[in-house]
Amino acid sequence: MFRKVIENSDKLRSAFQSMGLRGAMKSIYYSKRHTNRFDSLLFGPNVVANISPEASVSINGRLQIGMNNPGASHPSRGPTVLTCLSGSSISHTGDHAAIVGPEYIIHVEGKLSIGDSRINSNARIVCGDEVRIGDGVVISWNVTILDDNRHELILDDERQQRSKPIHIGDNVWIGHDSSIEKGVTIGNNSIVASNSVVTNDIPPSTIVAGVPAKPIFTGNINWGP
Repeated sequence: MFRKVIENSDKLRSAFQSMGLRGAMKSIYYSKRHTNRFDSLLFGPNVVANISPEASVSINGRLQIGMNNPGASHPSRGPTVLTCLSGSSISHTGDHAAIVGPEYIIHVEGKLSIGDSRINSNARIVCGDEVRIGDGVVISWNVTILDDNRHELILDDERQQRSKPIHIGDNVWIGHDSSIEKGVTIGNNSIVASNSVVTNDIPPSTIVAGVPAKPIFTGNINWGP
């Protein structure tokens, strides 16, 4: 127990060192304003935060946004933009921290929840309805997670459903340059190969690849950092 406390303190100290003065001031302001804590929302120096006072923010551990992940292959260059509109909600559901890399766009109109997971750089999450990301998820660079068409679509005079929830289970690896489309559920311990477009549900312990993504392996899958 004592070792875990020391490890968490070291991680928090390292995060604060990477924020810079500007990021630290934003972190303290938004953390205190939305969660009544000082260390719940940690922002890198190039984060643009637009969180409505009418948005719900619930952070169990920490949500780190716009900072390089340990060992990340993409250094921070451009800004990360976090937007939470009135009536939306964003939450961290894990015990420790969710880490979102630099040059990321997070746009929340519905409900976004993230467990203890790591998201790499230069990607985006657009949440019009609901996006739920579990624990132990690793999302590579240039990944798009989009649960909303962003436009109305009418086919043969029939209005199509504009948005559907996306649920990503625990211990999922999503390869670079992939897209997760609306209404998709990804089961625990699954892998999405790079450059895939996921339009259908993925069962647990399955590897999918292609456009559209299709299963190429189902069985015992073990992967690590």
